[in-house]
Amino acid sequence: MNKITCDLCMDLIPLVRDGIASNESKKAVELHMKSCVACNAFYSGELPPTVNAEKAFQKFRRKVQFFSILLMMFGIFFGLGLTAGADMFYNSFIMPVIGILGYMIFRWKALYNLPILLLITHSAINILGFMKERENLDFASMLIWTIFYCIFAWIGVFIAGLLHYAFRKEE
Repeated sequence: MNKITCDLCMDLIPLVRDGIASNESKKAVELHMKSCVACNAFYSGELPPTVNAEKAFQKFRRKVQFFSILLMMFGIFFGLGLTAGADMFYNSFIMPVIGILGYMIFRWKALYNLPILLLITHSAINILGFMKERENLDFASMLIWTIFYCIFAWIGVFIAGLLHYAFRKEE
């Protein structure tokens, strides 16, 4: 029988305690506990389970980044959808938030990633509008609006960057 690691043993112990682990898993845990004091103490309830804080933090950080990307893309599509409408002035609030989210995701690379992302998204929306035979912008107008929105997004990037600099931990 192969030896198991402490992490695997810690994962299997609750199953063994509840009586739902397979016989092979139960034997592996019992064999491991004969040579490991920490796992034996955990099985008997003397020690709380150990949590890998770094791993948990990285998992949380990936989830926050994924949510930020989704929120940023939603904001871009929503803001660009307002371009030809009467509510277009809301973009003066939406685009700086896009810039802040962009800084959270890309840091200072957001200064050139956001314009590329805005141009691609604006082009896609314009092409889809053309295919559905709706009113769309000519290339020059689309480029001007994209530059205008980039300026607002850069304001958000600079705000986030300055706040990040102001609240950083002293080393």
